[in-house]
Amino acid sequence: MLGIPFKGCAALAWGSARLVATDRKGRWLVTTGYLIAMWLLYYLWAALYADSPTRAGMTFNSAVLHVLVAQTLLAFLPAGTDWRLAREIRSGEVATQLIQPMSLPLRQFAISVGRALAQAIYILPAFALFLWYFDLSLMPKTIPLALASIGLSFVLLFCIDFVVALAGFIATDLWGITASKDALVMFLGGALIPMAFFPAGFREVLGYLPFGHFFNTPIGYITGEIVSVQPLLIQAAWALSFVAAAAWAGRVVLRKLIVFGA
Repeated sequence: MLGIPFKGCAALAWGSARLVATDRKGRWLVTTGYLIAMWLLYYLWAALYADSPTRAGMTFNSAVLHVLVAQTLLAFLPAGTDWRLAREIRSGEVATQLIQPMSLPLRQFAISVGRALAQAIYILPAFALFLWYFDLSLMPKTIPLALASIGLSFVLLFCIDFVVALAGFIATDLWGITASKDALVMFLGGALIPMAFFPAGFREVLGYLPFGHFFNTPIGYITGEIVSVQPLLIQAAWALSFVAAAAWAGRVVLRKLIVFGA
């Protein structure tokens, strides 16, 4: 029994990755847009640091690396689960998924894993090229902790996207909810500006809330700013809580299933 869902998840992830990988025009557009955004961010932060070597206790290199790593993670970790599932709910396509042997959350997770891995394959080389061009370097103190934190960040982002998408069963338009969620996650998660620029008390509170672990924790491990295992343990605890919450929300909403047909 355990082998069946594993094979099914692997097949879904592989199929999802192939769909992303075969979209050559889409890959070039996304990569080009990513590089342009990175270039603009680099010179924006260079201008902010033009009259001061440090701000909020961060040097220019540490601040710009934080922002660039954040934007790179943002380019491939969120796999569009909320928009994709909401679209499937509105079209009625989700009805066929609900009668299949694989659960809806597991199916969406496998698809999202495939998309994230495929996106990472062409985003990460562009990121490496950007670092080389501007003579920047990452110095993770422990690669296993960095990889584990990235994986947990993906789980957190997937769960919040999945729960938001479930609102599509009871609402006809999710644009406002999804856009608000994206803004909240990016700002409080440290994807837009380093959390070092937040007030000290607010920053400390965010360290124990899930928001600080969406991006700030994996960024800290990747750049070498974090070496302690404590943030990873807190992130893992939040990931388990989010998985349980997403599973519970799925059961509650599916009991009151309303599919909006095209």
